[in-house]
Amino acid sequence: MEIEKLDLGTKCTIIRAEELHAQMETLLQSEHDVEVDCSQVEQIDTSALQLLLGFHSALHQAGRQLSWKSPSEQTITSAKLLGLEQSLGLNHH
Repeated sequence: MEIEKLDLGTKCTIIRAEELHAQMETLLQSEHDVEVDCSQVEQIDTSALQLLLGFHSALHQAGRQLSWKSPSEQTITSAKLLGLEQSLGLNHH
């Protein structure tokens, strides 16, 4: 199966929430697994992590996989602080 990519860039905050949501909706329509590149993330907030959690859940319900490409320390730390590390599948990094 093909893998689509979602690049979170360096700042993944509420300012980009609408843009990220639109990208996620498009990816959900593709019927492919998704790899999230968060290797360059320097700033990520609760709204972005909530979007990612919903996206992860929607993919899982559709029988598809979400994988993480080299998650930045900031991404992992923020997910841990919110107790989302395991739910997002970041506990393997």
